[in-house]
This record gives sequence, structure tokens and C-alpha cells, in this order.
Amino acid sequence: MARRAYVQGLAQRRVKYRFDIDPPAPIRQWVSENLERVGHLLEGEWGGVFCPSAQLPGLGLLLIEWMGGHLAADVSICAPVSHPAPPQFVFDVPVGRVDICVEPIAPVGRAVEYVKICTPTVKMLGRVTLRRSFGVVKYRGLLFATEIRYGADQRGGVRLEIARYSCTQHDTWDAVRKLKKILSSRY
Repeated sequence: MARRAYVQGLAQRRVKYRFDIDPPAPIRQWVSENLERVGHLLEGEWGGVFCPSAQLPGLGLLLIEWMGGHLAADVSICAPVSHPAPPQFVFDVPVGRVDICVEPIAPVGRAVEYVKICTPTVKMLGRVTLRRSFGVVKYRGLLFATEIRYGADQRGGVRLEIARYSCTQHDTWDAVRKLKKILSSRY
């Protein structure tokens, strides 16, 4: 069973899941035995698709379903080791717990498609702010950014085209820097 908490991340808050390991085991072994279970937990809790990665401390990408499109989040080990690339031997030392963090990142890769929706006002979708070609979405207490094309609908209201992504490798640092830029008021 995982315990969940909100903690400060690189650009903003992130959600941390703590897994106790009894008896202590190396992180690499624990991840190889439990990555699928962690993926199912995150998919069920966030309503998305988990795309695993083999680059420790990164575990993969979580594509969260929102209004037919995707919100992207990085999934990685945040304790007892974290980014940037720690020495590989730390993953072979037995530990008693592993903390896994889900942190919003900017969209990765190109959108595979755009889902069209029409709404009388953007406010009806919740906390959404449109900035250039992105939408900043407050979802479960976190700020996510996704590509959104928008314009006036012929029948009145707003037409939005929300990006959907495929599972792809991503550079966490570039994605976090891009998210910081999008969240800044100058963007």
C-alpha cells in the first residue's frame, strides 16, 4: 500500500507516493518487480496511461486523460535518490522505502491528434488559462500545460482543439524548464 502526499517539486508541487519495502531490497530489483503494479496504481488513480521507461531514476511518462486530450506528468524516483543522474551503484544498495513522484511537465513530442470540443466559455472546463498555443490546467491541485488550439465557434462560444500524445521518451529537465516558462506570467 502506498502513502500519498503533496511535496514541493522543481517547478511547483508534485504528488509523492511512498512504498515501504520489507525486507529491504535494492531499488533496481524493487522497480523491476513492482513497476507494472505502480503503473496500474497511477493509471487507476489519475485516469491515464502509464508509459514505462528504463532510465532510472526516471520510471516513465503518465498521460492523464482530460477533456479527450492529455496532460503530461513525469514519473520518477524522488527518494532515497533523485535527479539528476545519480551514480548507478546507488540503485543496487538495499533500502527500506522508495518514494515515487508524479510531477507535471510540459508536453513532450508532437501531438498525434487534436480532440475538438466546443464550450460556451472556457470557465466551464474548470481552472483553465489559455496562453498562446498552450492551456494551463489546474487538475487535482497541480498546474499542467497542454497544447490547445482555440478560436471562436460559429455557433457561439469557444472551439478548442486539445492535444493527445503517444508514449514517447522525454527529457525531464527540458520539459520542466518549458513548463516553468509557460507558467510564468511573461509567456
